[in-house]
Amino acid sequence: MEFRQIIYFLEIAESGTFQKAANRLGLTQPALSKQIFLLERELGVTVLERGGRSVRLTHEGERFYQYSIRMKELWEEIQIGFSKENELKGNFSISAGGTVSAWILPQILKEILKKRTELSLSVREGDAKETKEAVLKGEVDLGILTGPITEPSLNVLEFLSDRIFPVASKDHPIFLKKKIKIEDLKKQSLVFFHPGSALRKAVEKKIKSFSKEFGPNIAMEMRSVESVIKSLEAGLGIGFLSEYSISPKLKKIKFEEWNAERKFYICYRKKSGPGLVLLAEEILKSAEKWRLETELSFT
Repeated sequence: MEFRQIIYFLEIAESGTFQKAANRLGLTQPALSKQIFLLERELGVTVLERGGRSVRLTHEGERFYQYSIRMKELWEEIQIGFSKENELKGNFSISAGGTVSAWILPQILKEILKKRTELSLSVREGDAKETKEAVLKGEVDLGILTGPITEPSLNVLEFLSDRIFPVASKDHPIFLKKKIKIEDLKKQSLVFFHPGSALRKAVEKKIKSFSKEFGPNIAMEMRSVESVIKSLEAGLGIGFLSEYSISPKLKKIKFEEWNAERKFYICYRKKSGPGLVLLAEEILKSAEKWRLETELSFT
């Protein structure tokens, strides 16, 4: 079967006669009839019932017509997606957690918007649950979530890896210890993110795997990354932050058992248009470039 035969069949079905379809397609009627004959022979069914000057679809032809419409639409989508002249433009919305929204996305999107002058992006901050629901409900086009993610209605692409470290203000008493032990950490007040935070869940999972009997002394629970940073800088306890958001006034605590890792994923609804697919690909490319530049600055 050739794709042109699909187009020929659709034209005949819409025109109602072989002659009209042939004229529109720039073919002779015998040439068009031959292609439909070859199509029907390959399918093993008759799709068009000839009668007088007009034709109509058989029962099998009605079924094949629906398939043909879908194949034509898919082909048009492929052409748009791979067209060299296709440009990423339009308005898109993104939802992500605090760390990504404040320290990662701004730099990435800044570079994208420099190149894509007809592109408009909006970002809203939300925890993992809020972001996932916003994507599923269609309130935002694209979400960035901490994995693993098992949601059959979403396309999921790996975005970035993130390392989480225990930190405190540089003048915190914990740094007076020559060697920090678990007993020293148990005595400290902790500045945590709120329970719905993906970062907190990653930290709690890591701590429980290391010390199941340890019940953290939570002094503060904050919703924003900025609030956690300010509280830590003020010396109100120790906390956990992404390596991307550790400020100059804070210092990593050398206790590797409490180091944690997580991965971010870009998610968007299946059956999304080619523009959203292009945006996701563009963000991934820019994120990889940004990651390499950031790692060099850390060394």
